[in-house]
Amino acid sequence: MKCTFLLTFIIHGLTTAVNTNDFARILTRTHNQTLNSSDSAILTCHVTNLGNHHVTWLKYDRNTSTFLPLTVGEQVFLADKRYSVSYYSVSPDNSYWNLEIYNIQLSDEGIYECKISNRRQSVAIKIHLHVQIPMTIEPSRLYVEPGSNVELDCMIYNVNTSSITWHFSSYNYTYDYHHYDYDIHEKYQHEKNISKSQLIIRHAQPYHSGLWTCTYKRQKRSARIVVGKGL
Repeated sequence: MKCTFLLTFIIHGLTTAVNTNDFARILTRTHNQTLNSSDSAILTCHVTNLGNHHVTWLKYDRNTSTFLPLTVGEQVFLADKRYSVSYYSVSPDNSYWNLEIYNIQLSDEGIYECKISNRRQSVAIKIHLHVQIPMTIEPSRLYVEPGSNVELDCMIYNVNTSSITWHFSSYNYTYDYHHYDYDIHEKYQHEKNISKSQLIIRHAQPYHSGLWTCTYKRQKRSARIVVGKGL
């Protein structure tokens, strides 16, 4: 009787272990994804051994500090028609459940989670989606004589902002021009969906030679200026 009970216990344990190993897995790894605004985003979730479980897409909500469901299976809970789920199989045990976002906006930026779960266990990966705004700097390279006036235009499209900052770096000189250089000025303007920050250097000198960078949030654009005689 004791041997029968022990054998039954061992078999039950082995069966449980096998079932645990057979639980669905997500082959996609947690990663960052960066796209420009107005692009279409495809957030990939490669799944194996899904069985009868469902793939759920969620997005982190800062107001509640929780992940809120966007989709379950092919069902989308959002009224926003830009969101959809594309599903296809590459083999009986391998399938893709991708969250697609058409014409992405800054509000779509955030942390998305692909998750499979039941009452006993769950697996999930996260995708950090970063949305960039089209940004340019003109000119990107400039050679001028000492005493010349220099103008650099940093432009951001489709957003109204004055949060563009300028930074300077050089191998030969290190100084904070905001405090010491009165020949440098910054001017902001916004028109026709373009925010522009203009850096103006009056009477440029060799110590202005270097890399001038305009920054907006995580985005940067740089221009190299060389000031010298005979250029």
